[in-house]
Amino acid sequence: MPHIFRLLLGIRGGRAVATALRPTGIDVVGHRPWGTHFCLFYETKDDLLDTLVPYFRAGLESREFCVWLIADPLTEADARRALGHTVTSSGDIEILPAREWYLEDSTFDPKRVLAGWNDKLVAALRRGNEGLRVAGQTSWLPATQWKAFCDYEQALSESLTDQPITWLCAYPVEARGIAEILDVARTHDFSLARRHGQWEVFEPSELDRPNEQTRRRDEEQLRKSEERWRAVFENSAVGIVLQSGDRSGRFLAANAAYQRMLGYSAEELRPLTFMDITYEEDREANRRLADELLEGKRQSFELIKRNRRKDGTLMWVSIHVSLIPGTRSNARLFMSIVDDITERKRAEEALSRSERQFRALFEEAAVGIALCDSAGRPFESNRKLEQMLGYSANELRGMPFTAFTDPEDAKADWSLFTELLSGKRDHYHIEKRYRRKDGSLVWGDLTVYIVRDDRGQPMFSIGMVQDITDRKGAEQALQKAQAELAHVARVTTLGEMAASIAHELNQPLAAIVADANASLNWLTKPHPDLDGVREALTAIVQDGHRAADVIQRTRQLATKTDPQKVRLQVNDVIEDIVALIGTELRGHEVSLRLDLAPELLPVLGDRVQLQQVLINLVMNGMEAMASVGDRPRELLIRSQHEADQALVAVQDSGTGIDPDKMDRMFDAFFTTKPSGMGMGLSISRSIIEAHGGRLWASPNAGPGATFQFSLPTDSKGEA
Repeated sequence: MPHIFRLLLGIRGGRAVATALRPTGIDVVGHRPWGTHFCLFYETKDDLLDTLVPYFRAGLESREFCVWLIADPLTEADARRALGHTVTSSGDIEILPAREWYLEDSTFDPKRVLAGWNDKLVAALRRGNEGLRVAGQTSWLPATQWKAFCDYEQALSESLTDQPITWLCAYPVEARGIAEILDVARTHDFSLARRHGQWEVFEPSELDRPNEQTRRRDEEQLRKSEERWRAVFENSAVGIVLQSGDRSGRFLAANAAYQRMLGYSAEELRPLTFMDITYEEDREANRRLADELLEGKRQSFELIKRNRRKDGTLMWVSIHVSLIPGTRSNARLFMSIVDDITERKRAEEALSRSERQFRALFEEAAVGIALCDSAGRPFESNRKLEQMLGYSANELRGMPFTAFTDPEDAKADWSLFTELLSGKRDHYHIEKRYRRKDGSLVWGDLTVYIVRDDRGQPMFSIGMVQDITDRKGAEQALQKAQAELAHVARVTTLGEMAASIAHELNQPLAAIVADANASLNWLTKPHPDLDGVREALTAIVQDGHRAADVIQRTRQLATKTDPQKVRLQVNDVIEDIVALIGTELRGHEVSLRLDLAPELLPVLGDRVQLQQVLINLVMNGMEAMASVGDRPRELLIRSQHEADQALVAVQDSGTGIDPDKMDRMFDAFFTTKPSGMGMGLSISRSIIEAHGGRLWASPNAGPGATFQFSLPTDSKGEA
């Protein structure tokens, strides 16, 4: 059907650029196709405005970019006033002085001007305009440039073929003779003039009928254009449909892509209407939009709807429908550009389903979840977090997380968060205290991840927090019970060491008594031995300090206090217990050797609890050597530095460890001693683990066993 393709401007990239006929806004001219180049012969300023103002308004309403080349008798102010502020401020129209556009250094260069129009068209299409609409006044044109300008007009007419441009040239009648008027008419598609108060249109045949060669050229151009657009129509990757421009919308033509979409042949489609292939629930919306198009309420419409294929299955399509006005010989048509978006809709539905699942998981999660911006402000929070903190989602939105974090924990949390943003880490984990809206504290176990865009820039962070307040309470209760048990164990150990401690205390006390008696004897002599008295008193002071140290260390072990972790030297703790076990060593006939590494880094620990662990290990070592009679009983206490740990080892030369009992040695109430409670090693391991360390045992290469523990060193600050 060639007549259909003569109505189409063309198709670019699988999408119709526009309908073939464009409204000129001039009633007597009506709608004309793209590429129309016509002229206006005017007498008065009002003739110009009556023609150009509706001409440009129609172009703007059709989403065309407009250029008005202004010249006498009009000024730019006249044009802007006639069009109105709303129109001229839209950004889709330029009003330029005609003389400045056409002349450069008083010279008219047709090639430069044509290139300028090409640039204008490219810019308009890039902005999303349908095309370009131009009107130029020629009152500026000097007689010396007339021939060059007529040649330019002829070249312009030829260049407009198949281009989305409409062009109107305005010539003042009084300045032109008959010959010049004929020159103008020959270079335009038709001419417009007012005669006897009425506008009239003069086709070229009325002025200068083209010769046979020109006619054949025009027919050949039309044939090639029809072939080109038919090829595009048939080979387009999207569906293109032509339907009768009435309320039935009967199919007239459908390209191969559209036939493949629906599974119908062109012949099978012809008896059908657009309503026949539209899914029942979408028909009313399609009908309403088509009616509005027919009634002139809109120039085109877009709709996403479902079509039913020949096999009965449904498909999703996106359609762009425009109305092609009719001519005397052809009725108007609906032209639809149809894109199959079934896969896209499935992907959208899958995404929507995924989002709903995420939202359900997010809202109903048993842990608090927040999505935070780079300032740490939650822009999304779930119900669990809001319940945990006592704030609403709106209240949380304006607060950085440091505002509801306990001040003692906020600095550490913010430091980790900045490292997350900078890329130093991809997540972090921290236990911290939150301050609720009512001021109370709640403990949370927090894990934070960062989400980045394709360029690696942070988009937002995801924080997940579990309320561990009850767990923390249980841990504190357990720590308190462990401290009570440890105190009982210390007191029990002191009871076992009572004789040794008494001996350690009696030694300096006996020495004090002896030195005091000697001093009294020296003072009763006629010539008192004052030097001897002085030496004896010095010894009394030293022995008094020795006795005081024994009492202080014994009191430390016996006193019931809460654990207090401070920075201390492991070697100092070892030396503390050595002062208490001298008598035990002698009683068990054990020789003690110390191998202490110098300049150990300090650890963070409770001095009394670490003393308790060491005493327990030393006493166990001495008891393990009680039955040894065929070799020396040697006990070695060693300290050393390994990586970021301080290591303490107690090595004996006793009977060693039964391999079958190795795994149970640190279990509560397990003992190999006839009178033991089985709590010493269990308590010792709990103490070391509470310090972030590890306690273990291993057999020696020779006789005996080695018990050792490691503690993390604390290199911050000063010991």
